[in-house]
Amino acid sequence: MGHGIGVSGGPLSGLLAFDMADMERIRADSPNANIILVRPDTVPDDIPMLFICDGLITAKGGATSHAAVTAVSLSKVCIVKCEGMQVKEAEKLCLINDCAFRPGDPISIDGDVGSIFAGSYAVLEA
Repeated sequence: MGHGIGVSGGPLSGLLAFDMADMERIRADSPNANIILVRPDTVPDDIPMLFICDGLITAKGGATSHAAVTAVSLSKVCIVKCEGMQVKEAEKLCLINDCAFRPGDPISIDGDVGSIFAGSYAVLEA
């Protein structure tokens, strides 16, 4: 469904979050679920959210962006500069190539190759 620059990690399925409130709600409702944070780009104020999330997708950035460097240092699955992605923070809406996502929606990413998939999939360890 979407593609960006795969920076770190591997495959990860989880529930989408836009902010700390979304992540707290997901942890309360689904304590074992992975959380994938979506941001237009990251800034230093996002660090507390980056510690909590399991994966990160950004619309902007590159292989040496703040999001990429921070995700690698925290061992998070990360994709930056997702082509065709718009993050409308005020509306808590993420559009990826005409597919709409809201907080708590299942999404899967592969931080090795930069692929983004709608839905949740079982991840097998090699």
